[in-house]
Amino acid sequence: MTQNAKKSDEKRAKSGEEFAKDPLKDKIGTNLRQLYDSVVNEPVPDDFLSLLEQADKGK
Repeated sequence: MTQNAKKSDEKRAKSGEEFAKDPLKDKIGTNLRQLYDSVVNEPVPDDFLSLLEQADKGK
């Protein structure tokens, strides 16, 4: 590994550590969890359920 590559890796690690302490990280994480939860809690569309039933019958 070259000296420049080592410096680049160290710089990235440091910036990652700084980001981990950033309040923006918490806000992003909170918003992503809320979005994920809203998608998970959406009802399954009737068309999709119908396709699943047809696939089960075709076995």
